[in-house]
Amino acid sequence: MNLKQVSEDFEKNGLAVVKGFASAEECEAMRDEMKKICEGLKADEIHCFETESANNDYFMNSGDKIRFFFDPAAFDDQKNLKSTAFTSLNKVGHALHTHPGVFHEIVTAPKTKEVLRAINLKKVCVPQSMFIFKQAKFGSAVPPHQDSTFLHTSPTQTVVGLWLALEDATEDNGCLWFIPGSHKPYKNESKREKLDHAFMNRVPTSDGSVRTEYRLGTSKEYYESCDFTWIPAQVKKGDLVLIHDMVHHKSLPNHSNKSRNIYAWHLFESSEATWDSDNWLQYPEGKSFMEFSTE
Repeated sequence: MNLKQVSEDFEKNGLAVVKGFASAEECEAMRDEMKKICEGLKADEIHCFETESANNDYFMNSGDKIRFFFDPAAFDDQKNLKSTAFTSLNKVGHALHTHPGVFHEIVTAPKTKEVLRAINLKKVCVPQSMFIFKQAKFGSAVPPHQDSTFLHTSPTQTVVGLWLALEDATEDNGCLWFIPGSHKPYKNESKREKLDHAFMNRVPTSDGSVRTEYRLGTSKEYYESCDFTWIPAQVKKGDLVLIHDMVHHKSLPNHSNKSRNIYAWHLFESSEATWDSDNWLQYPEGKSFMEFSTE
């Protein structure tokens, strides 16, 4: 691993690739484990991700659980799945890393800590992890966004996304696209009071439940102004992508015959920041995020 180059790319571009981070065997072990998890899926856990409101309890209370969100195109006119769960899901989240096994092991592996040290992370908390399927022929697009819109820390933003390709990710099957250097103007400052920036947070309701509020700001105008500045981040199976929480990124639909499975998790530097209490993702009282030193 050329971690000096990774560190430089991350600082300059807001996105960096650790080539050959995971072996083919590790990638297949994660895909096999997800197939086993899908076999235990119950009928009442079939939820459509696109229509799954962020104000729905199944989603809002998924932080410390393993829950299933299906791609809208996976259903027929009678709202039945057309295929198996593994070939129909949009994503599974958000606590895969908290269970013993391959998903936990890759998050806490010595080589992962080595990468985190290269980008100056010393002690980290891991709030969430996801298996994202990007199914062949109908995998949904992910709109342009910054992770800091949805995951925020104080007093500064210290969130980093790790995105492990379990299959080749190409322009054909929906690889990541990003705007190099787009993280730089933000200086890791909170977006909470910057009303022109997109921001989502959790708010209580009068009946004791919670919902989310989403502020679009001027995001639409911003993305319309930078249509020609996106570049693809095509990666090979086993490559690890590091994503700064302020860099603008997206992915396009998958119309190819090949899926684009990935395992992703988010963490933050917990020696310098804390998880905001109005993040949409919260653990129940008495439970804490996974935390570890990168040494």
